[in-house]
Formats: sequence, C-alpha cells, structure tokens
Amino acid sequence: MDKVDQYNICLIALPLPEITNNHLKLSTMKLKTLTALLCLMLIATASRAQVVDPNQRLTITLKDGTVYHGALIFDDGREMKFNTNELGLLILKKQELKRMELSMEKKTDPEPDYTFLPKWKEGPFSTRYAITTNAFPIKKGENYGMLNFHGPEIHFAVTDRLNVGYMTTWAASPMAVSLKYSFDTKKEKVHFGVGSLLLSSGFFQQFKGYGTLTFGNVTLGDRKSNITFSAGYLYWQSGAKVIKPGYSTQIVNTQQYSGYSDFTYLRNPDGPLSIPGGLNMNVLNPGDTRNGYATHGPIFGLSGTYPLGEKASLIIESMFGELSCKREQIDRTTTSVPSGLDQWGNQLYDNTIDFKVSEKKFNATFIYLAPAVRFQSTANFAWQITVASTSVVKSDSSAPFTMPIPMCTLFKKF
Repeated sequence: MDKVDQYNICLIALPLPEITNNHLKLSTMKLKTLTALLCLMLIATASRAQVVDPNQRLTITLKDGTVYHGALIFDDGREMKFNTNELGLLILKKQELKRMELSMEKKTDPEPDYTFLPKWKEGPFSTRYAITTNAFPIKKGENYGMLNFHGPEIHFAVTDRLNVGYMTTWAASPMAVSLKYSFDTKKEKVHFGVGSLLLSSGFFQQFKGYGTLTFGNVTLGDRKSNITFSAGYLYWQSGAKVIKPGYSTQIVNTQQYSGYSDFTYLRNPDGPLSIPGGLNMNVLNPGDTRNGYATHGPIFGLSGTYPLGEKASLIIESMFGELSCKREQIDRTTTSVPSGLDQWGNQLYDNTIDFKVSEKKFNATFIYLAPAVRFQSTANFAWQITVASTSVVKSDSSAPFTMPIPMCTLFKKF
C-alpha cells in the first residue's frame, strides 16, 4: 500500500461529529435570532423615513444662500430629496438645509413662472434700492453691510419681520439708525412696511442736531421685479448756532475812504455750498445765540427694480419733497457821512452800520432721481453703480441748485 492510500484510509477512519437534535435546535434558534434582528433593523430604517406630502410646493433655502422651488419627496431625518423646478432631483443632507417655506398648498394650484432664482434674487440685497428700501424684510440670519463713497452701512434682521440698521459717513458723522417692520398679506405680490430713520448730527454740531424720517411703503411684485410707493414725514432740528431773532447792534467806522462797507462783523463769509460762515463771538455773547431752526415736511418716493438677466438688475429710485424751512436773516444798513479830506485831498467818510437779525421762512422743493445697475454673480456679494442727482428750488431764490451724486456701492452678506 502506498502512502496515498495510507492517508486516505486514515481520513476515512476519522470519526464524524454526531449530529443530534440539540444541535439542530441550537441552529434553528440562531437563525430565528438573526432574522428578528434583521427585521428590527429594517423597521428602524423605515421609521426614520418621515411622511411627506409631495403635493406641497416649497421654497427651499440652503445655508450657502441658494434658493430652490419644488416638492419634498423623501425625508429620513438625515437625507432629504426634492423635486425642484430648477434642477430636477435634488438630494441634500439635513444639515445643508437652512429653511423651508410653503409657497403653494397644492400642486394643482396655478404654477408660477419660475426661472432659476439664485440667492441674489431673494436675499437681503433685494430689500434695498440705492438709498431707500422696499417693504420686503431681511430674513433672520441674512444680515448685510454696504460700503459707499460717503460711508458704510450695516443692517440686521432681529426677526423675519423686524430689521435694524446703522449708517454713517467716513467721518462717523452725521449718523442714523434705521428701523423697519414688514407685514405679511394674503396676496402673494402685495407687501407693506413701516419704518423710521433716527437721525443725529453726531460730532458735527456737538450732537445737538437730531431728527427723524418716519415712513410707510407698499411694494407690488416679487423680490426680483417690483415697484414701491412710499410716503413719509421728515423732521430735522439743526444744532448749528444762529443769532437770536431780534438781535441788533451798531458799529461806527470813522475816517473811511469809501461810503460803502462790506464788513460782515457778525458772521464770517459763507463757505462752500452756501454753508453759513462761523459766528464772530468776539462781538456776540453766548446769550445772543440759539440752536438752529427746524426743517420739516412730507416726502414721497417711487422706486422699482427689474432683472436684466441672471446677474444684473436695473434699479430706478426717486423722491420728491416739499419742506418748510427757516433761516437766520441778517439785515445791514450802512449810513455814510462825509467827514473831510485827508492830507492829499481825498474825501473821507464816517460809516455807521446797523445790524438787525430776524428769522426768515421759506419753502424748499427737492427732486431726487437715481438710476442704477446692480451686478451679482454670487450669493454673498454684489456691487452697484448709481448715477444720482438732486435739485432743490427755494421759494426765496429764483435759481435752482442741482448737484450730481454718483455712487459705487458694495454689498456683502454675512
């Protein structure tokens, strides 16, 4: 017998394990246990899938600022699937979602003409024109700031309806705090808002100038295409020092070569833009002055925006106001009396100058017009070019005052 046969005989001779009823019962119990565990896992997985209504139309906002419109078709608590107008099937992790809002109750409702709407069409920048606002609110978590030639601004959402902002110049004066509250309506494209600007002269005028612009507005349309009608009332109390009405004084200049004197005496010459010159406190006493006069009146606005494609919008902003004003009026009367000749035979005069101060009322009508184009290719940044101008006509002046106000504005969401 060879070695191979010997090995085979040894293997055949090995005793086989005895299969008993106990072994069969144990194997059956293990199989049942595994089956039960598998069923529990399937049930647990199925229980995480929440019941959804695919007929509900939703507006979906992601944390990166992108907005989609569509229906939720699956949600297991960790992953969500949407059938969107913009991209078709959209699969998201739960933590990527920022907010879902119901836009239409049933799929059978009239389907809106949705185009691809990136965040810039519905984000915080859509609440702003150039220097004015509309009735749309900044939603909570969508704060933004602005940089302009004249200075910075920052705006926050306290709630989805209440917004607060701060604006100033690069000199930190003057300054304003803005408040706005937006109202929901039953009509999808009708929006209302009320608000106020709390104004301060800041370091200019030693914080003694103050005022408010309280307004209400109605916006028709949506965030990408709309028109806004607004009306408000401005009150501004100047903190600049003026001479009290009724003040009078007289000075006498003797031995003058001219019968006319341009001696200003009470004030220095006016500065640029007809800003009154400083008071001559060497002549005046503190009791001879008071804080400036109030300016007040209604202001009306008409503004709107229209898309020029996916990355640009045309913005038209305008305002009209009729303001009641007062200013300091200094009347000067000069009397010249010949007083002899000098050693070369030139005539000399004694000049008497009488000053009398009063207040003068006048009306100021202004028109402000600002066409602009806004560009935006990301959810968090935009820039805008505005070619604005304002014209002011005063009732005590025949010549209108017109000034261009070009602006380049940067918007940043944070």
